[in-house]
Amino acid sequence: MSIFDRITGNAAAPQMNMQQLQSDPVGMAKQAGYNIPPNLANNPQAMVQHLIQSGQVGGPKLQQAMQMIRQMTGK
Repeated sequence: MSIFDRITGNAAAPQMNMQQLQSDPVGMAKQAGYNIPPNLANNPQAMVQHLIQSGQVGGPKLQQAMQMIRQMTGK
């Protein structure tokens, strides 16, 4: 189960607290099985870009990641 499934409230996954994600994005990603360098913790766009470039996330998950960025940044 991916971090994106948890954020979007996939019925098979417990809903992730958005505040918890905002306060410790790297920790939450690690808990979900992703590897994000700590220096990217304050840059959601860089985090998602790293996940894509490293092959940890791709395809339909990209749309969910972009939605997450918009929610976190208000853009």
